Amino acid sequence: MRPLLFYNGFVYMDSAADYFGELYYKCFASKLEQRAEQEAELVLKMLGSPRSILDVGCGWGRHLQYFLRWGLDAWGVEPNPFFVQVFKERNPLWSDRIIQSTIQNVNVFKQFPAVVSLWTSIGWDQSDQEEKELFRKLSEFLLPGGLLLLDVDNLRGWQARFSRRWWENVDGGYVLDQHTLKGNKLTTTRQFLLKDGVTYKVHRELKLYTLEDLQALAKPYQLFLRAVYRDLSGNPFYPEAPRIVAVFERITAA
Repeated sequence: MRPLLFYNGFVYMDSAADYFGELYYKCFASKLEQRAEQEAELVLKMLGSPRSILDVGCGWGRHLQYFLRWGLDAWGVEPNPFFVQVFKERNPLWSDRIIQSTIQNVNVFKQFPAVVSLWTSIGWDQSDQEEKELFRKLSEFLLPGGLLLLDVDNLRGWQARFSRRWWENVDGGYVLDQHTLKGNKLTTTRQFLLKDGVTYKVHRELKLYTLEDLQALAKPYQLFLRAVYRDLSGNPFYPEAPRIVAVFERITAA
């Protein structure tokens, strides 16, 4: 963690780098890992049990490690150096299977029958050009006929049940999230209230998508919607669902 400023009882942090980083891992890792194996199983089932997969924005590899354990030719891409280091330390035999970078800056070293981006790994601090480059790269990493799974927050779901603030019990203390929503931009101020007496405050800005937004972004790169669900269990989607789990197929012209 890299504190920038101590003021009025709070240690303020970098917005993008520290919202998802060491502090996030310390507080949320055990809770998220409890369901990681089941989520990885559901993902593979939804994608038809591919033998090779690319996990984009893989964090510390909580799903990637299962893909590898099950014998898949699996790779992960993650820009946060702390998460990458955690994965390498926990999985020394597969330390070469995670690439520290944004997907936009990774050369297409092979194509996959399946590419996944789980738990809202897109939409963070991206320009329009970076967003277009993201979808272009996702397509280029897919084999013709390959499947892309995008799992994101649903803008219409947020609009339907907007909550300005909520508390969550985490390892080491509590977290308070306070939100503002303007158009498709969700801004969150997160306060970590830890049992050691130190309080951290971090900020994030996330672009939210509708299903129609995702389709419009994907179409120029030969990615066409094949199926959509409201969760990784494959339950039916509805317009105001909290999440969008969209499966696109890369269809190339004959």
